[in-house]
Amino acid sequence: MMCACKFCGSAFKRSGRAYLANPFCGERQCYEERLEASGAIDLRDNHRITLLDNGYMKIEPIDPTKLFKATRKEVADVGRK
Repeated sequence: MMCACKFCGSAFKRSGRAYLANPFCGERQCYEERLEASGAIDLRDNHRITLLDNGYMKIEPIDPTKLFKATRKEVADVGRK
């Protein structure tokens, strides 16, 4: 079944049940853009892990104002002057 990503609109092939579970495409660029659009906190090199007494861990951002920015792939101008 051909489906369209609910975020970027690109077409991809997935069964109906799998599409209902995850209506977004698996492209890394689309995933990063969704994180940026949602205002997610970037936890890469910006987190503190606290071990709790019950065996769980608590992951907290050091700087909660550092938001995720999608990495943009620049298109090379091949053959243009």
